[in-house]
Amino acid sequence: MEKIFVPSQIDLPLDRIFIVAATLNTFKGRRHLDVQIFRPGAEDAELEAIKGLGLVAPADPAVPAEVLQGATEEAALRCILESFTHDESQALVKYLEQRYADQIEKITVCPLDLPVPLGVSPLAGLTESKTTGFIRFDAVRDYPLPFPAYGFYDLAAQQPASEE
Repeated sequence: MEKIFVPSQIDLPLDRIFIVAATLNTFKGRRHLDVQIFRPGAEDAELEAIKGLGLVAPADPAVPAEVLQGATEEAALRCILESFTHDESQALVKYLEQRYADQIEKITVCPLDLPVPLGVSPLAGLTESKTTGFIRFDAVRDYPLPFPAYGFYDLAAQQPASEE
């Protein structure tokens, strides 16, 4: 399993800035499936603590207005709160390596690009469908970490293994 760790190059105003992505060998009939691993369920107190820190930028002007309809600063901040601290990301990688080493091709840990643009929203707010869903790592028996971790996947983003 390849592991890539990208350290933060600047001092940031919060600790939860690391995002984790994994590429699975095979999953639900797909090969090389990318999974964005995130921390769901941020508390309102955590949200309040990061308001006013300048973590949300104006929306990208290239994004059509209809896409941004309903976009809020709170949603963008909740997106940030789905990231992990440095120590959490290290513990998560260690757990994934021990439990799923033969199923994961690569894990990447890197800091978020801040500020995030208005219009991003938390992964936990997405609905599951025939091709999208969540891997609930924390629901697995004997999950040892003190924080939840979900993996979002989109099967439509990858060709079926039988077509490769």
